[in-house]
Amino acid sequence: MENFETLKMDLIKNLSDIKYKGGDIGDIGNEIGYVIAKYFDENNGLDEFLMGLRHGISLTDGTH
Repeated sequence: MENFETLKMDLIKNLSDIKYKGGDIGDIGNEIGYVIAKYFDENNGLDEFLMGLRHGISLTDGTH
């Protein structure tokens, strides 16, 4: 992905700048979605992101 470092820095900044307190995991998902959707293209989209998310979860919860 050509803009990987830029996406990473945008995501870090966006998550670091959250002002509200008492959010939940859905709020984190919303913030991540807001940032990464700007970088979707013909090779990198929602399906690829969800595949990576599911893989990371499976490595954590033992279902891999």
